[in-house]
Amino acid sequence: MIFALARFLRTLSPDEVRMTAYLLAGRIGPSFSTPEIGIGQISAARVLAEVSGQTIENVRRLIARSGDAGSAAETLISRRASRLTVKQVFDRLGAIAHARGSGAQQTKVNQLAGLLGRASGSEAKYIVRAVLGTHRIGVGELTFLSALAQAFAGKGDGKAALRNAYNVLSDLGEVAYRAARYGLPSLKRARPTPGIPVRMMLATRVEDLDEAPLHIPGEMFVEYKYDGERVQFHRNARGEVRAFSRRLEDITHQYPEIAAALHAALSAKTAIVEGEVVAVDPGTGKLQTFQRLMRRKRKHNITHYQKEIPVALFLFDLLLLNGKSLLARPLVERKRLLRSHIKADRAVRIGTFIHTADMIETEKFFQEAIKQGTEGVVIKGAASPYQAGHRGWHWIKFKKEYEKELADTFDVVIVGALYGKGARAGSFGSVLVAAFDPTTNKYYSFTKVGAGFTENMLRRLPSLLKPYQIPAKHRLLDAQMKMDVWFDPVKVVEITGADLTISQVHRVAHNKIKTGGIALRFPRFLRFRDDKDPEQATTVREIWQMYQSRRGGGKMGPVSTKDSAVLTAG
Repeated sequence: MIFALARFLRTLSPDEVRMTAYLLAGRIGPSFSTPEIGIGQISAARVLAEVSGQTIENVRRLIARSGDAGSAAETLISRRASRLTVKQVFDRLGAIAHARGSGAQQTKVNQLAGLLGRASGSEAKYIVRAVLGTHRIGVGELTFLSALAQAFAGKGDGKAALRNAYNVLSDLGEVAYRAARYGLPSLKRARPTPGIPVRMMLATRVEDLDEAPLHIPGEMFVEYKYDGERVQFHRNARGEVRAFSRRLEDITHQYPEIAAALHAALSAKTAIVEGEVVAVDPGTGKLQTFQRLMRRKRKHNITHYQKEIPVALFLFDLLLLNGKSLLARPLVERKRLLRSHIKADRAVRIGTFIHTADMIETEKFFQEAIKQGTEGVVIKGAASPYQAGHRGWHWIKFKKEYEKELADTFDVVIVGALYGKGARAGSFGSVLVAAFDPTTNKYYSFTKVGAGFTENMLRRLPSLLKPYQIPAKHRLLDAQMKMDVWFDPVKVVEITGADLTISQVHRVAHNKIKTGGIALRFPRFLRFRDDKDPEQATTVREIWQMYQSRRGGGKMGPVSTKDSAVLTAG
């Protein structure tokens, strides 16, 4: 796949390389600054009926039978030849995405009909999939960056430079353009810019606080791990403040009062700061849960929800100050600069932390954090840089137990489902979830989840997951179980369970175990994590490390001798 893509990219102009990067993602630009194409399956079916001369009922039946509007398009338009170029397709999709005002939806339909009227059957398949955001060809970010490296960066550290540039610029099209036009040196000069979100640095979990000094020797910052939404705020030279989510989406509209408060609190001319937005009780000031905060996730009636669900921003990092990147500066310096440029108030505060090398003090601080309604603590090396987009041992998270016997949670991706029976007839009885492995760019089945769903959630589940339904198992999924329904690996959920065990069916870390893989026993659904992309979920490596830490027993319960006997060396 990488070889084929690299060979294709070399035949394109730099502008076409940029367009290709976006088209493969089903977009016309980066998510933080460009609209989605904005055509749903109903409108796509109308267009296919118009272009093919079929009735809308026949088109809908064909889509239902194939499970894919793209395949239906190829069948309906298979007789045509074409001379469409990348630029023609991209420009037309751009016109569709930017259609606004009265009659915009009809304009979108007309534009798509004009494009498909010139397409071959094969082109129609991928144009429709791009419009609906269901390409399903397996070219994720890492695959595309690998192809770029092979096409333009040559040998050496080309792939690392490309990935680092992408983590700072968060724009695959821009990185692709620079690689094709200017080569590797231009990528090594990538710097944070206000208005362009930096991919957030991630923490690695540990199972015991005593593990922290093994990874972070010496001085460290121990911070509250707030139960809120991690947000990056940018202030540009005009004084405008914008907010970006972990998924790089512009969410300024959700927290207008925080943007206004930060404008007043921040003394720097330009800056990028990072923190956690948390719901607070207006009477007592006590921290509230993530679930309550998520009621603010809306585009309309924001003023009402500002009053009903007040929030506060707890800042913990500073990435850019007055035009200068601080990514390579040690955390101790970034913290100092953050405190000196923020005038805290009720809406904008510096997150609570201690600066220590004492584990007894750290344990006391953790207990205090739990009492204050947080999830636990994040431990960060005092000398650590900000490694955009990376998950490593510079940052460590340690969370409280959700229930006495259920200590850990996992962010995993829904990839399949079984139909329900009895009381669950008409919905799903359980869903299959998988963990992502960035080294292989694949998903591996982890467990089947049926517990923890409310009756209301069960009713909504089929319609909630329908946009991601695919006719067969995803090509990047390693799963041996048979499912009634398969899904694109898009929806991230948080689950918990009793312990980690070896399964003959599931595939997490199967290459490290002689028979089977790691699975979660007695899993239970906790919540959807719409603030996370699949690549930001719990990784196979993390699950393997957790399993190893439990081989002699642990919070999730001991692993049986029989299970331990099938482990390979190391």
